[in-house]
Amino acid sequence: MAPAARRPVSEFREPAFDRVVGLVLRTGAFGCFFIMLIGLILGWFFKGSVPLLVERAGVLLMLATPVVRVVVAMYLFFREKDRKYGFISLGVLLILLLGSVFGLGEH
Repeated sequence: MAPAARRPVSEFREPAFDRVVGLVLRTGAFGCFFIMLIGLILGWFFKGSVPLLVERAGVLLMLATPVVRVVVAMYLFFREKDRKYGFISLGVLLILLLGSVFGLGEH
């Protein structure tokens, strides 16, 4: 086994990294749940496009959560000077963005 000085940063990454990424995912999941719940409740009392717009915002937040997770992970990797995983995260981010912009992967 290599000495600690020669191992990549990701092998002895501090738990704060995982806590931050987990916080992003939990915040996105709970946020989209509550926004969609508010849209549902508004739909019981109000007719029209307002409840649908609120529910659509919840769906957009649900779709944006994984992208934000990749951005946060990329930032944390680069901050820890772990360039290998930082560039891997950047590649994943580019694939996500290109796929959403150009509809790659659709049949």
